[in-house]
Amino acid sequence: MQGQYCNQTIELLSCSRSGNSSGNGSVSGFFNQSMVLCRNNFETSCHGDGEMKIFSLEILRITESLTISVQNLRLRPLDSIGNSSRIYLMCFARYGAMPLATLHDYSGDLNQSPLVIRFPKVGQWYISILALHLAKEIGGALSNVSKVCYSLEVQELECPLGKAGPNCSSERYMLQTVLRKYSTPFESYYLPDGGDVISDALNFHLEPLLSNYSVGGLDTWTYFLLDVPRGAAGGNLHVRLMSDRKMNYEIYARNGGLPSLINWDYYYVNKTSSSGDSVFFVLYNSSDEKVDFYILYVKEGIWNIALRHLNSTGDISDGQTTMSISLERCPKRCSYHGACKSALDTSGLTLYSFCACDRNHGGFDCSIEIVSHQGKFLSGVECKNMDAIPATCFHQQ
Repeated sequence: MQGQYCNQTIELLSCSRSGNSSGNGSVSGFFNQSMVLCRNNFETSCHGDGEMKIFSLEILRITESLTISVQNLRLRPLDSIGNSSRIYLMCFARYGAMPLATLHDYSGDLNQSPLVIRFPKVGQWYISILALHLAKEIGGALSNVSKVCYSLEVQELECPLGKAGPNCSSERYMLQTVLRKYSTPFESYYLPDGGDVISDALNFHLEPLLSNYSVGGLDTWTYFLLDVPRGAAGGNLHVRLMSDRKMNYEIYARNGGLPSLINWDYYYVNKTSSSGDSVFFVLYNSSDEKVDFYILYVKEGIWNIALRHLNSTGDISDGQTTMSISLERCPKRCSYHGACKSALDTSGLTLYSFCACDRNHGGFDCSIEIVSHQGKFLSGVECKNMDAIPATCFHQQ
């Protein structure tokens, strides 16, 4: 029983792994995809016009798609003259909370086609089914349909270990956590297991890990998964790429599920286009050969960092790119103009960090220089010149 007044019945779907299904993968062959099949416990659900039923299931692993459909759709009583094809069986799906007709993440009419959710997040999902237009005039006569009955079926499609994306043709890596020595709690690096790690710098070479180009010259994706433990949400995720030539990558980050062009939490496309509308995404000096950004106060759980390698005439092996992913307490070590401080939240479970800057610097990373009293005095004469720096003059005034 859930809901605002604990009066809403939630039916838990029963799930089981149903074996493997072969899908056409890359040019090298076929990849086996595993399927998790979930059904309602009593096989059949019946409800009347305007009545809603709510189901729930938990996705435990990174999943490529979630398909919701109904089987054995029939009307009650059996001798009713209603036409089942004219009935709306609306489905509303929502992650982490119960869906309503006015508040949901995905929706569709299951009587017309299944509802397919691409790259759903790991965790609890809720599904509401609403039947509409059961009793209405059909062919000049009033139908005597009182209920519609069906079996609910939910399929989770999973790629084999190390694979992801359409047809499971992209490479996926679960990064291992390497704690920083002599540092504050939760500070760590993330490295591929057994990968080519650069000594001392804790970076890794990117080119050997990239997915191969697919048939048709499409852009390729490579996925890196990492775990931010409970309590580390007060830290900052630092992502860097450096190359000896111009890079051709886009970066997408998402918590709980695989990112795509339409599903992401943060993204970096080029040095002039990024998640600039988010106060929790900070991009530092980036160029054609360098990418450097922070995700501030990163949410706990599984994070997915996806590299979209844009198709070009050049070979993947051309050039050498290094990548670094780390969890840090204070961005840029407070730019060496302040001290990194930490404090627990009211629950005592999450350690948040912040920079306490010196008197001449400010900003969340102490990178902004504050004009001193002496500086204002010296700039007083300069402010008479129209070519003077506006920010200095405004502060002096």
